Amino acid sequence: MQKIIIKNFGAIKYAEIEIKKVLVLIGEQASGKSTIAKLIYFFKTLRDDVFKSIYQDKVASNFAQYNNVVIPLTEKFHDFFGLPDNLPDFNIKFYYDIEADRYVNLSMYSDYRDNRKLSVNFSDDFFSSSSITIGRIKQFLQERSTANNIDQLIYEQKKSEYTDRLINELNNLFNHRQVELLFIVAGRNITVRYSEFFEQHFFASIEKILEKNTNIKSQFKEQSVDEFLMSQFIKRVLFIKDVLGVYGSFKDITSRYQSPENDKERIKKIIHLVEKKNSEILKGEYTIDGNHEEKIILSDKESIFLRHASSGQQESVRILQDILFVILKQSKVFRIVEEPEAHLFPVAQKSLIELLALMVNQDDDNQLIITTHSPYILSVFNNLLFAQRVVDKNPSANAEISELIPKEFWLKAKDFSAYSLGNSSIEEEPKYCESIFNQQTGAIKQNYLDAVSEMLGGDFNSLYSVYTKNSRRR
Repeated sequence: MQKIIIKNFGAIKYAEIEIKKVLVLIGEQASGKSTIAKLIYFFKTLRDDVFKSIYQDKVASNFAQYNNVVIPLTEKFHDFFGLPDNLPDFNIKFYYDIEADRYVNLSMYSDYRDNRKLSVNFSDDFFSSSSITIGRIKQFLQERSTANNIDQLIYEQKKSEYTDRLINELNNLFNHRQVELLFIVAGRNITVRYSEFFEQHFFASIEKILEKNTNIKSQFKEQSVDEFLMSQFIKRVLFIKDVLGVYGSFKDITSRYQSPENDKERIKKIIHLVEKKNSEILKGEYTIDGNHEEKIILSDKESIFLRHASSGQQESVRILQDILFVILKQSKVFRIVEEPEAHLFPVAQKSLIELLALMVNQDDDNQLIITTHSPYILSVFNNLLFAQRVVDKNPSANAEISELIPKEFWLKAKDFSAYSLGNSSIEEEPKYCESIFNQQTGAIKQNYLDAVSEMLGGDFNSLYSVYTKNSRRR
C-alpha cells in the first residue's frame, strides 16, 4: 500500500492519506483537494521520469541516483510547483511501499548563502536491491552495434528485452505496474464547447508554454502543473477522437471489438453495462461523423451537436470515452478524476461513479482517485461497498444483491479510503484532514454523513422553528 504525508504545502497544514485502489477526497472549494491529487500524480509518475532519464542518458554508463533520479525529480518539481523562493517550509513524504518502508521525502532548506533549495531524500535501502541490475541494463542500452545487418537485428531484439527488464525493475522499485497514468482535469468541456481550430490553437499554446518553461533555468521557472495536466488530457482526448472518427460511435467500436475467447461472456456483459450507463448519462448515443463533428443521437430523427449539448453531457463525455477505451483495451491504469459530478443530476452522478468502479475493477493494479464536493458521490460509493459487504456476510444473497446492483460495480472495503478536507463548516473542531471511512463497518462513517445532512438541513430546521413559534402565537 502507498501513502502520502504532507506538511505545510499550499492550503494543506497537515494531511496523512493512505492511497488504496480507490481514494475519495471530499471538501469545500480551496480546501486542498486538487493540490493533494497533483502531488500524488507527481510521485506516481516519477517512475516514468526515471525510465526516460536512464533510457536517454548517453553520458554516464552506470546508474547514478543523483543524475538519474534526483535531477529529473527536482526539475519536474520546479516545473510543476514553481520556484522554491515562492514556497513555504514544507515537508512531503511519499511511501511507495509502507510495508517495506520505501519512501522519498521532499522538503525546503536554505543553503549557506540563504538560497532556498529543494531537499530530496530516499529511504536508506530504496535503491539497494536494484541499482546494480539497473546499472547493467543502462550499460547495455548505451551500446551501439556497428557490424552487419544481422548483428544489428540481434542487437535490436536484445535491446527490447533489456528495455522490458528495465521497466520491470522500475515497476518493482516504485511499486506499481500501471501503464496509463492520466489526470482527468476539471473544466473538461473546453475540449467540447469550441471549434476544432480553437482546440488545436489552445493545445499548441499550452505546449509552447511548457516547452518554454522546460528550456529555461530552474530559478526562472514558473508553476506549470495545470498546463501540463491539461496537455496530457487533451492528448488523450485527441487520440480517442481520432479512433472514434474511424469507427463512428461507441456502439460501432464495441460491436467490432474482438474479446478473448476464454473471457467473451464476461466482456460482453461489461460492454452492455457500459453502453447502458453511457446512454443514461448522455440521454442518447455518442457518435462522430465524417466531418469530425461530435453528436449525441437522441432518437431516430433527432440529434444534437455535442458542442451545443448541456454542460453535464459535455463534462461527462470525456470521462465516458476514457472508461470505454480502458475497458476495451484492458489496460492497467491510474486515474485521477476531478469533480466527476460537475453539472450532473444525482442520478447521473450515480451512473458515472458506477462506471468508474467498473473500470477500476477490471485489473488488480488499477487505481482511481476522485476529488469531489458532492455528498451524493459518497452515498453512491457507500452502496457499492455495502453490496459487497452484504454478500461477504451472507453469500446466499448474491443473486438478490446482483439484481439491485450488478456485482461488477461492487467495491471491497480493504481497497477503499476516503478523507474529508478542510471541515470548516462542521462544528466540533475536527482535524483539517480526517479519514471518513470505517474499516470495521466497511462504510463511510455515519457521523460524517449525519454532519453533512445537518449542515444541509440546518437552515430549514431553524426556519421551521420560527414558523411553529409564530404559529402558536396566533
